[in-house]
Amino acid sequence: MRQVSKPQQMESTALPGRITDASTRRWSPSAATAWPVELLDAFCLRMSSQGMCVSRALMQNDRRYGLEQLSHAHNMADDTLRVMAVQLFRHFEAQQSGIVNPH
Repeated sequence: MRQVSKPQQMESTALPGRITDASTRRWSPSAATAWPVELLDAFCLRMSSQGMCVSRALMQNDRRYGLEQLSHAHNMADDTLRVMAVQLFRHFEAQQSGIVNPH
């Protein structure tokens, strides 16, 4: 009888917000803290109402993608969407600089 080896797990040096375990396919908790959940949800819905599909997963895990979406939103003729984009950018900027509570 032939033995089947178990799937090898990825090294523990995986990037935050990425899949950390090949057998369970779990996301690390740091991915969820990149953006305020309620604001991100409202932003995605508002973008979709403007005909732009936004991936929440990519917003949380791909910095370039997230900033591109914020830029698109800021350039649209929707004042509410522009305010949301500014709020999300300020949150992103605070996360990058280590500021705990942005105002």
